[in-house]
Amino acid sequence: MSLAVITPAKARDLTTAENARADLGLLTGAPTDDQLKRFIAQASASAASFCRRTFGRETVRERFEIDWRRCRDEDVEGLLLSRAPAVQIVSVMVDGLTLAPSVYELAEQPAHPVSLFYLRHLVDGEPRAWAGRAVTVEYEAGWLLPGEERGDPAATTAPDLPADVERAVIQLVGAAVSASGRDMMVKSEDVEGVGSFSYYVQGASAALPHPEAEATLAQYRRMAFA
Repeated sequence: MSLAVITPAKARDLTTAENARADLGLLTGAPTDDQLKRFIAQASASAASFCRRTFGRETVRERFEIDWRRCRDEDVEGLLLSRAPAVQIVSVMVDGLTLAPSVYELAEQPAHPVSLFYLRHLVDGEPRAWAGRAVTVEYEAGWLLPGEERGDPAATTAPDLPADVERAVIQLVGAAVSASGRDMMVKSEDVEGVGSFSYYVQGASAALPHPEAEATLAQYRRMAFA
C-alpha cells in the first residue's frame, strides 16, 4: 500500500484569531495580531504532528495491492482508506483501467472520534471482493477548518473540524501566550505584597504544553506502524 498527496491542504490553522481571542479573553493588541497568528500556526502544527494526521482537506492517491488468492465474496468490507474523514471518491482504477462510479461506493463505519471509511466493490449493486492485482483510488479527505468558507452552492461536503480539536488548539495557544511573558525556567515566584505564583511545567513524559489539550488530541492520534 502506498499513498501520495495530489492536492495539499490549502488551510492548516485549526482555529482563527477571533475565536482564540474570544475564548482566551485576550485584549485587542495583546498579543499583537501577528504574534497571535504565529501562536495559532505553531499550535496547529503541534496538534497535527502529535495526531500524525492532516486535518485540512487534501486530495490523495492511494494504491492497494490485491492478493487474488485471498479474495472471497464473503470479505466484502472493502479496502480501508488511510485518510479520514473521506469526503468523496474522485476516481478508481484496477490494473490501470478506470472504473465507472456504479461499481464502487464509499462506505462509512461509525467510530469514535473519527469514522472508518472503506472503498467497496459492487457487482449488480451488491458488495463483492476486489479482483485484480492493484486498486488505485483518488479521494478527498479531511475537515473544513475554522475560517474556511463552504460556499453557496457548497464546494465541499466535508464535515466541520470537531469542536474539541479547535478547543485543544486554543488551549495550546493560551499556553504559548502565557509562556511568552515569563522565564520558562521559573516554576514559581513570590511577589512581596502581592502573593506567590506557581506555573505548570511540562513534564518529561508530556508531548504538549497543556495536559487537557493533549488528552483531547490523543483521541485523534493515528497509530504509527514500523
